[in-house]
Amino acid sequence: MVYGLKVEDRLEGASNFTSWKFKILVTLEESDLQFVEGKDQSDLEDQEEKLQFKKNVVKAKKIPIDSVKDHLMLIISKMSNARDMFRTLEGMYGINNTSRALALRQQLHQVKMAKGESVISFIMKISELRDQLSTIGDEVVDKDLVMLA
Repeated sequence: MVYGLKVEDRLEGASNFTSWKFKILVTLEESDLQFVEGKDQSDLEDQEEKLQFKKNVVKAKKIPIDSVKDHLMLIISKMSNARDMFRTLEGMYGINNTSRALALRQQLHQVKMAKGESVISFIMKISELRDQLSTIGDEVVDKDLVMLA
């Protein structure tokens, strides 16, 4: 666990990308590291500032490295900085594509309450799918959710 990220919070793929992205951005903000909108080392003149910049670059790289599952490590290990790591992962899993929306819609329509499952647990499953659709720009009307439930 680094910077407050738990092992179970590591990026697995598209299924948990949205929550992972939010956690990473908050972790970077908390650590005063902003690799997404960071400045270039060539903008710095003072040697002490350059040294601190280099330390921050390493810290920023460590956050995505420590927050992805092993199968994604090969992909980001080729990146020279944290900004590129983040953008590569965002390009892979943050894309709002039609096939992802269709798959989520299909899951939403096929979700069934398991024997012995609580109503709250079932509603949480439906809400989670609705939220995933919402994050990719496909809103589900409350009326549709009521009909599905």
